Amino acid sequence: MPERQSVTQGVQIGTETVQGTAVAANKRLQALSISPAIKTDYRTFRPVGQKDPSLVTLGKEWVEADLSGEGNYSELQYPLASVVATPTITNVMDAAIDTLARKWVFDSSSVGIDTVKSFTVEQGDTTRAHRFAYGIVSEFGLKFSRDGVESSGMMLGRELQDGVTLTPTPTSIPIVPMLGKQIDVYIDSTSAALGTTKLGRLLSGEFSIGDRFAPLFVVDSANPSWVAHLETERKIELKLRMEADTAGMALLVPARDNTTRFLRLKATGARIYTNGAVIVDHSLSIDVAGKISDVGELSDEDGVFAVEWTFTSVYDAAWTRAFKAELVNLATAL
Repeated sequence: MPERQSVTQGVQIGTETVQGTAVAANKRLQALSISPAIKTDYRTFRPVGQKDPSLVTLGKEWVEADLSGEGNYSELQYPLASVVATPTITNVMDAAIDTLARKWVFDSSSVGIDTVKSFTVEQGDTTRAHRFAYGIVSEFGLKFSRDGVESSGMMLGRELQDGVTLTPTPTSIPIVPMLGKQIDVYIDSTSAALGTTKLGRLLSGEFSIGDRFAPLFVVDSANPSWVAHLETERKIELKLRMEADTAGMALLVPARDNTTRFLRLKATGARIYTNGAVIVDHSLSIDVAGKISDVGELSDEDGVFAVEWTFTSVYDAAWTRAFKAELVNLATAL
């Protein structure tokens, strides 16, 4: 029997129609890695008068999978559809003019329950493979600088099913990379002005969504793992490391008076379509209504004196949301 070699342990996913009901994992992501790990909760019992336990019993079992990769425009709809909300997909332009580009809008409610996508994830090769259903992204982030854009996160899943056969001939999604030189960040004082005032001396930053979901376990022999996901008190942050110049230190004002700032992280990538003066590019836009919740040390960063500001996402009544994301690419569906 051949060895199960690490280098050939490919990962592929499929979008579930019913959460928790496994489907064919017919897509292979090229810029996002999913690394599953078996998680368990065991109980031990040692009777009085005995040095060693006599029982070890399994309680809960589930999967946690680390997400890691490079920023890209062609695959981000998968984690965003799970960690934010099921997107609304429209043609960027009139379908009679452009049948290619699609806009994915991810708009999460601050008060209601969000509908999100879940995935079946398979990992392995022809020697051996496993899978888990109800894969749901609970944490996701993008770290960016002029060096590049990195993605990270965590996915929850039901118990690992071993000894499965991989879905044959999955479709590999073409990569459209997101580069550090394509990033712009804007800070404005109103939601109507979002995307107006660009930062000129931003050194690096990180957007993150965490603590999004928790699994629900119930006493029911028909369910070997968790049965549903629950929304929790999420944590959404945008960290900006800036040169401590006039613009960078101007953020002392909202840090002290607790006013909301409206931030836009915008990435503009490869050209999709040109029709006269009309230009459509691959793009990602993340808008956040944020209040400064932490200030980092004043210190050196690549030879300049810098400071890091942490914005925590807050609900804004006039804007009627706390954050929103839009993605433009060539994909028409998950």
